[in-house]
Amino acid sequence: MKKHFPVELVEYDDGDHLVVGKTGIWIECDDSELTIGYGFAHTHHNPDYDNFNVAIENFFKLITIGKRITIYYKGNFQYKNKTENILSNGALEHQGTSMTWLYPFWKKTSTEIKIVEPLILESVILEEMEDIRNYVKRNFRQ
Repeated sequence: MKKHFPVELVEYDDGDHLVVGKTGIWIECDDSELTIGYGFAHTHHNPDYDNFNVAIENFFKLITIGKRITIYYKGNFQYKNKTENILSNGALEHQGTSMTWLYPFWKKTSTEIKIVEPLILESVILEEMEDIRNYVKRNFRQ
């Protein structure tokens, strides 16, 4: 990853929390789980209960395919974001939704849609992706 995002990759807490620049994409690992997120939306993956291959594929999707972000407003107040991956066939796959609890619910709802391009082509990082997949297969029961 550092080879492809040398300036944008920031490490915290001895490498346990990685943020890919100002893209909103992050990955975190502690003693009990792996968490992958985009903005506030995130998924937790516990090695005792979850398949880490799925977690790694979700992370690769975040960096290698485009996203459609729907921003919801009540009046001028942004209260919810829905992120969807844009698959190669044009279909949308739900990535995550995040919202606040306190918002002016009585105001008119409006939406704004943003399209975010992939950060990097899958073909460029195919070798690194395969190395990570193999590491997961060797080190975590699936």
